[in-house]
Amino acid sequence: MRVAMLAPENSPSWGGVGAYTYNLVRYLPQDVEIHLITLDRNLDDPYEKLFADDKRIRIHKILSVSPNGIFLTNFRFQKAVFRRLKKLHKLYKFDLIHSHSGHLPHFFSQFQSIAPIIVTPHGESKGVTRVWRKVKNRNITESVSLLFSPVIELGEKISLKKADRLLPNSKFTLERVNKEYGLNINDKARVVYNGVDTSFFVPEDRKASKEPTITFAGRFYAIKGFDVFVDAASVVMQRGYNIKLLLLGRGDTEQVKKLLSALPQNSYSVIGRVNYHDMPEIYHQSDIIVVPSRYESCGGVVMEAMSCSKVVIASKVGGIPEIIQDGYNGILFQPENIEELAEKIIDVIDGRVDVEKVRRNARKTVVEKFDWKIGAKQVYEEYLKITG
Repeated sequence: MRVAMLAPENSPSWGGVGAYTYNLVRYLPQDVEIHLITLDRNLDDPYEKLFADDKRIRIHKILSVSPNGIFLTNFRFQKAVFRRLKKLHKLYKFDLIHSHSGHLPHFFSQFQSIAPIIVTPHGESKGVTRVWRKVKNRNITESVSLLFSPVIELGEKISLKKADRLLPNSKFTLERVNKEYGLNINDKARVVYNGVDTSFFVPEDRKASKEPTITFAGRFYAIKGFDVFVDAASVVMQRGYNIKLLLLGRGDTEQVKKLLSALPQNSYSVIGRVNYHDMPEIYHQSDIIVVPSRYESCGGVVMEAMSCSKVVIASKVGGIPEIIQDGYNGILFQPENIEELAEKIIDVIDGRVDVEKVRRNARKTVVEKFDWKIGAKQVYEEYLKITG
């Protein structure tokens, strides 16, 4: 079986789609020959190094871009797919194409009748647009995306409607796609959650420090709620608690530092983008992981931190409640509720939460439900349905 995997996010430019693609291709069975159709971001950790010893995987870099390009990069990648995919198909005879909504790299290719298309919707654009309209601290990428949102939403609706099979990454995503676009895709959809490499994201013994480290890991976008994280941490400090903040992700670090400037200078570190393969060490250094998103279809950081047996405090949005049971394997708070988030952090610090129970159940949940071996098997079953 030959699969063309359209991968606009690649190492080390990790996001949810990049991590999904990287792990999925690693765990698919040996009889699947994968052609990764991707970008050249001119950085030091390309797919070639990650997959050098895997003969099943062939890499086709169809577009060279700058390391930090985002919105226009996605559009250029679509055009490159349109130009190159059919030529690659003539050479390799793909049995199917696996693509992702959000980036829509498959949109133009759907009108070329190349091969059956499976789409993994990583959320839906209408819900994201609604959030962007409400927030004031959007960055340039979010503002440009909002400007073009009518076109993006129309393209997404057409793509989801035309796809042969859909693998939404949460029940929330499936429900929202149906509701927002007036579709009924249940008969051609199967929920396949984002997964975790539980042999890579592993627990590590670490004694709680007198100054707990509280970590935000995600893009520095308004939709990820990093401002909620900073404001809640400020409340915790004002109440006399000594904490250390660690913020990492891709985006405008200067904007983040400006927001942090009201806090004591030695109380936070902003380290920007971190290589995916360094993330376990980040989690190991942390006492609490906060995921304050305003919108989240599934929550890769939530799963990774839980796999490392960490206490995760996350906003009750999107697909996160499908992963976290409040008080059992993590902690939930109402989105954008700064006071509630601050209280939840203090509850953990003061021992009003059974931290060991939460940590133990977090790891157990991920191993039993969200290991990539499970997700890849489910995706493979869908491939077989398409190819017969």
